[in-house]
Amino acid sequence: DYPHYLLKEISDAPGSFRKTLRGKLVERDGDLHVVLGDETLPADIRASLADGTLQRVLVIGQRPAAVAGQSLALALTDLVADTGLRVEALPATELSGFRLRADMSDTLIVAISQSGTTTDTNRTVDLVRGRGARVVAIVNRRNSDLCDKSDGVLYTSDGRDVEMSVASTKAFYSQIAAGLLLAVEIAGEV
Repeated sequence: DYPHYLLKEISDAPGSFRKTLRGKLVERDGDLHVVLGDETLPADIRASLADGTLQRVLVIGQRPAAVAGQSLALALTDLVADTGLRVEALPATELSGFRLRADMSDTLIVAISQSGTTTDTNRTVDLVRGRGARVVAIVNRRNSDLCDKSDGVLYTSDGRDVEMSVASTKAFYSQIAAGLLLAVEIAGEV
């Protein structure tokens, strides 16, 4: 019904955004609360955030996913300003090329990818996991490579809303929504 995929994806963006929030942003007693389960932020990661074992959060992605990650990092930085948790967003290639440490067991990586098959992001995840980092993915494709490499996953939309246009639209907006949900949840554990 559309002359090209870009227009279709732009038109689908509001629905994808709503699906990302569905069941995760809930009203209780007149207030909104973020509710993410252990499939997104496993109990051992929550405990490591609470006891200070995890001291850094690095948000990675490529292209629009990296830009969406900046919103997560900015929000989380503000939410944890009174704690010792350090937060930064950077392209996955910058982390793998210049910022790896031999021991990254104090680091939580939030890897963002629309498809879960982005080579640069997935290879960086392999490298950081080999150095002890924990990984939570924000991704839109269930059973993707990135899901398999991650300790926890937060799906955008319903995890089946694949972006067909080269220019990321609905995936980008949904990644921002998911990132803000995750930022609030992480901050609640610190």
